[in-house]
Amino acid sequence: MNSIVLFDSLDLSKASNEDFYTTTEIIAERTGNSYDSVSRLVRRYKEKLEEIAPLNFHFEKRSDGFEVRVNNRGNSRKIYHLNEQQTLFFIPLLGNTPAVVQFKFELAKAFVTMRNELQARQIAREVEKPQGKTLHQAISEWGHFPRHGNMWHTIIRTLLASTATGLTKNQIQARDDDWRKEKTLLDLLTLEEMERYKLLESIVIAMIMAGSDYDPIKQAIRNSIATKKAETTTETA
Repeated sequence: MNSIVLFDSLDLSKASNEDFYTTTEIIAERTGNSYDSVSRLVRRYKEKLEEIAPLNFHFEKRSDGFEVRVNNRGNSRKIYHLNEQQTLFFIPLLGNTPAVVQFKFELAKAFVTMRNELQARQIAREVEKPQGKTLHQAISEWGHFPRHGNMWHTIIRTLLASTATGLTKNQIQARDDDWRKEKTLLDLLTLEEMERYKLLESIVIAMIMAGSDYDPIKQAIRNSIATKKAETTTETA
């Protein structure tokens, strides 16, 4: 099945979620409407769509590279591009036929898949780079840093230690009767837990550098540990 969400460039330095789009051609085909009726509807609500984002388009071309002409005056067929936010406004204008409802569902899933794929590529690229930044540096320069300020350092390190050990912060601290505030949780981790901590730390640094928010980071490192445990169980079975 052909993709219903497209993008123009694989260049990660330029890619963003706003670059993903579907087209009036895809919308017409998947909703059972004629291309002309979908295009007319886009032109009717052009101003509204442009309040959301620029309304981009391209002219349809044949396989030989020449533009497709649609009437005796030689006009080329214009294919409009609608990003995710524009489709949220536009698709409901087509009604609620079974075909439209199914397309709305598939389109929403496709946009989520593309966002996740872009994030995965960005993270993989950052992991590939030499790690010139420490966790402290990465957190301090994080785009989400202003939300909690220096508290992020404690939040992230506690998350790492808890995930690496499977224990809460209080349970880790309870390992030492002489707990002092200046002592870090890392001082109380076993060698095996420390190795897990370092692995998770590299993932967190990469995701922070890729611009991820906290919830995706938390989910990613928990998934990483769950995968590692599943692999270990399989090997020992």
